[in-house]
Amino acid sequence: MTKFTRVLTLATASMLVLSSVAGCSKPATDNGSTGTPSTSVEANQTINLEGYPIVPERIDLTAFAYGEPGQGSWDDYPVFKELAEKTNVFVDFETVSGDGATEKLNLVLASNKLPDMFFSGLSSSMINKYAGMGLFMPLNDLIDQYAPNISALLAERPDIKKAITMPDGNIYSIPAVNATAGQATTQLCINKTWLDKLGLEVPTTTDEFYEVLKAFKTQDPNGNGKADEIGMSYEPVPPYDVWNGDTGFSGAFGVVTLTGSMMLNNDQSELIYTPVQEGYKEYIKWTSTLYTEGLLDTELFTQDHNQYMAKVSSDYLGAYLTNGPIAGGACEFIAIEPLAGPDGTKLWSQFDYSIDKNRAIISATCSNPAAAMRYIDSFFEKEHSLKLRYGNRLEARGDQWEIMPSEPGAQSECPSAYVPTLETVEIKTQDLIQTPDGIAADERQAMYAPYLAPYVPNMNLTPEESKELSALQTDLQDFVNLNKAKWTTGQNNIDAEWDKYVAQLNQMGLTRYMEIYNGAYQRYLGN
Repeated sequence: MTKFTRVLTLATASMLVLSSVAGCSKPATDNGSTGTPSTSVEANQTINLEGYPIVPERIDLTAFAYGEPGQGSWDDYPVFKELAEKTNVFVDFETVSGDGATEKLNLVLASNKLPDMFFSGLSSSMINKYAGMGLFMPLNDLIDQYAPNISALLAERPDIKKAITMPDGNIYSIPAVNATAGQATTQLCINKTWLDKLGLEVPTTTDEFYEVLKAFKTQDPNGNGKADEIGMSYEPVPPYDVWNGDTGFSGAFGVVTLTGSMMLNNDQSELIYTPVQEGYKEYIKWTSTLYTEGLLDTELFTQDHNQYMAKVSSDYLGAYLTNGPIAGGACEFIAIEPLAGPDGTKLWSQFDYSIDKNRAIISATCSNPAAAMRYIDSFFEKEHSLKLRYGNRLEARGDQWEIMPSEPGAQSECPSAYVPTLETVEIKTQDLIQTPDGIAADERQAMYAPYLAPYVPNMNLTPEESKELSALQTDLQDFVNLNKAKWTTGQNNIDAEWDKYVAQLNQMGLTRYMEIYNGAYQRYLGN
C-alpha cells in the first residue's frame, strides 16, 4: 500500500488552480515574525513570506524522494526534522534509490496516486510528458506569490529562468544552482599504491595504460598470492555512466558521450550522435581488446551500482572512473590526466550543472500548493542550502562553515544534489572554509579543463517533441547499450556488424531523433 492515495482527476486538478489574493495579514506566530509579509491560502492558513514558521498551524505533505544509494531515508535526516519544526511543514518522504528506483517512480506516475511533491528522478522530457497529462502544476504564479527567494534569483539570473521555462511558457520544476558551470563529472583514477609497488610510471597514453593494466593483472600487486586483481572497472551504461562511466574515457578516440548520447561537432553548429561516429567504433575496439585480454572487469555490464562502489574501495582494483578518488579505501588512488589516443587526441566529457534542473516538482493534486512552494523556497536560504547539501559534514566556524571529510561508508544524512539549493561563487569562496578535499577537487577540475569537449546546453523541448523523443530515445539507447556490451565483451565483431548497426539505428528513427534535438539546439542559439 503506497503512502500516496490522492487520485488525480481533471476535476481535482482544476479545483487546485490558485487565485491571487490581495492584501496581507499578520500571522499569529511566537517567533517574532508578526507583521512580516504574508498571504492567505485556501485552507484558512496564512503563508509567511519572511521569517518562520511558514504556516501558523502544522500541515502535513508527502513527497517522492529520489536519493543517493546507501544514504538511508530522508525522513531520518536531521535537516528535514529541523525544517519541519521551523516551518510547521512536516513532509513524509517516500525515499527510493539505486537499482529499481526508476521503476518505482514510473509506477507512482502510472497509478495517478501522486505525492504532493517530487524531488529529482524526472528528466525534462518526462516532465513535459506528465505536465501535458495534467499531473504537474505550473509554478509561475506560485513562484511570484509564495517564493520570494526564488523570485529574486530569477530576476537576478534571467539565464536560470530561461533554462527552466518550457516552450509552453510554464515552469514546472525548480533547479539547484551551483557555483561551477561545466565540469568533468568523472576522472580516471589509478591505484598509486600498485604503481609504486611495481615501479611503474603514471600512464599518459592508451598504449601505456594498456601496459600498466597488464602489469596490474599479472604481477600480484595486492600481494595475496592470488590472481584476483581486476585491471579496471566502470559503469558503462545509464543511469550511472555520467558519474562513474566512460562518457569521457572514449575521448582519446575523439568522441565523448553527453546528453542524449550526443556531442557538438567541431564548430559547435550542430549536435551529432556519438555512437555512430568512427571514433566511437575505434574506442569500442580498444576496450574489447582490454576485455578479451582480461584487463577489464568481467562484471562490467552485469554489476549493479552498489557492487561497483564496493570494488572501488577494495584492494583488488587497479583503475576506475568516478568523480575523483574515493578516500579511505584499501589503496591510495590518484586522478590522472585524460589519456592521449593513438593520434595524440586528448578529450574528455563535461556536463553543465550550474543550473541543475528538475530537482523539485509540485503535483497537480498537491493538498497545499502555496505551502509546498514556500517550503521549497526556504531551501534557497544560505544556511538551509548548505545543510541540505552537506548534512552532518557541515560544521560552523564562526561566520563560516567547514565541510568535513566524508568517512568511508558513513552517511552524510542529507539529500545533497537531489533537492533545489543555492551555492554561488560568493558562498563557495567567502562562506565556506577551503578544505584540503575541496582544494583537491578544484585542482582535479583544473587538470581536466584544457581537455573538455563543449557541453550540450540545457535545451527545453515542446510537449510534442518530448512525446516523440521519449519512445525514440529509449529504443535507440537500448540498442546502443546492447551492442556496446556484445562488442566490448567479444561476443560479436564490431567491424563485421558496424554498417548493419548504423543502418538499423537509422531505421529505428535516428535521423528524426537528431532532427528534433538540432531544432531545439537552434532555438537555444536563437536561430
